[in-house]
Amino acid sequence: MKYEIASANEKWVIVSFDEDGKRHLSNPIRLKQNTKPTEYLPQNIIVDSSTAMPNFTWQDGTYDDTKIYFQVVSDANNNLLAGTYTFEKNFQYYKLDNVVLNITKGDPLTLESGDSYGFTLLAVSEDNWVNQFSVIPFTIE
Repeated sequence: MKYEIASANEKWVIVSFDEDGKRHLSNPIRLKQNTKPTEYLPQNIIVDSSTAMPNFTWQDGTYDDTKIYFQVVSDANNNLLAGTYTFEKNFQYYKLDNVVLNITKGDPLTLESGDSYGFTLLAVSEDNWVNQFSVIPFTIE
């Protein structure tokens, strides 16, 4: 989910949401919508989708203080198939060699040839600000 912030004031916030009767709280996030707006850079992602285990690589944008990357692979209906965090600028579905946190529930589905999918990337700084946001569609060849 994306939120637009129309405020001249930058501050720290915590995002909360309820799921299955339980309240979840984020780590503190420093809002930097004025001094460091999030960059939308789908062109910075390269996908090799020649196999059912596509490989994604990317480059940072303007900001050089990204500490961790969050990747989501979703189906054509935008349902999460895999959610992972890496410190590196690459991820291969569903190979966990460089994954430092995996939020995928159960085993992910096998990606099928000819089907459409989505890849979302968030590049996150130490104070949890999203430096870069990218979404690209891809199809397994």
